[in-house]
Amino acid sequence: MAEVRLENVVKLYGKKKAVKGVSFTCREGEFFSILGPTGAGKTTILKMIAGIEDVTSGKIYFNGHVVNNLPPQQRNVSMAFESYNLYPHMNVYENIAFPLRAPRWGLNLSPKEERKKVEEIASFLGIKELLDRLPQHLSGGQKQRVSLARALVRKGEVYLLDEPIAHLDARLKFSTQTLLKEFAHNYKSTIIYVTHDFREALALSDRMAILRKGLIEQEGTPEEIYYRPATDFVGRLVGEPPMNLVDGEITTKEGKTFFRAGDDFIIKIKDDLVESMKKVAREENGHIVTRLGIRPEHIKLSREKISDNSFQLPIYAIVHEAESSVVTFELKDSFLYARTEGFCEYEQSEKIWLEFDQNHMFFYKKTVGISK
Repeated sequence: MAEVRLENVVKLYGKKKAVKGVSFTCREGEFFSILGPTGAGKTTILKMIAGIEDVTSGKIYFNGHVVNNLPPQQRNVSMAFESYNLYPHMNVYENIAFPLRAPRWGLNLSPKEERKKVEEIASFLGIKELLDRLPQHLSGGQKQRVSLARALVRKGEVYLLDEPIAHLDARLKFSTQTLLKEFAHNYKSTIIYVTHDFREALALSDRMAILRKGLIEQEGTPEEIYYRPATDFVGRLVGEPPMNLVDGEITTKEGKTFFRAGDDFIIKIKDDLVESMKKVAREENGHIVTRLGIRPEHIKLSREKISDNSFQLPIYAIVHEAESSVVTFELKDSFLYARTEGFCEYEQSEKIWLEFDQNHMFFYKKTVGISK
């Protein structure tokens, strides 16, 4: 297994800069995810690591050795793409076995050894009964698992997985995530995993990077990314409902600092948050304004007044989920979401009290829109 390190990697397509100086390290044996929206540059980074795309500038290291000029066959990586890329004239067994037979790897397996490896990974992914079928007789989910099996069957230095389970239904996606975690643990594999689904990244990763328009917005563990998002973009990207972002004015009265977003939304800010709030504040139309971020589960609701720092809003809508309810409030420019445990007994249009847990409250520079 290899440690993979990117150092200020840039990729240009003509004058368009698809990747804008990306640096990160995927440690040996680590499951590292790159999460971002479509067009962020995720697949381009994976292709540069594999050697399929050239690096415009910067360096890529495997175990401390620069691999920029090495062709794909000399990097010893295994890849699976969102597109299946299965050979239509070969059955499932032959598609999975194909990397084991490639002369460039020099494995020289006996038929018995080859079948053992193919059947082992096919059983692991629940597709052993499909080995004699041709790709045209498979469902989209089955094709995707065959593509994944083909990538995992050969032990490479690095596994590069690009949206490998995007087309699976919810049940298969969950079970395949479990298998991928088990594979990573059992084989101590170095895996770099690309996805646009924050749930996959949080569930699978040891660490992850958030990519936005060719730049890394934040890097850290899933816990760090979710509970301490560095920017409003990360807060909105990771979570469902997304992190609440509220734009408001900073005011002071009698030595105390307040955040105000309309006549009904006024909260006193804890002293230890005032500095971070003012650090990202800006002047707008003669007022000092900033952006507050808080996740729905960190907003407390009650029919009774909670404290002097609580405020009232009417309920706009309620959505009941399996183990919780999401209560929505309408603000001037956006919606505010609060998650309650269990089945919520509040009613639409009812005016109730809200209080923010300031231990889980953040302030950000404004970089994303929050319109309804």
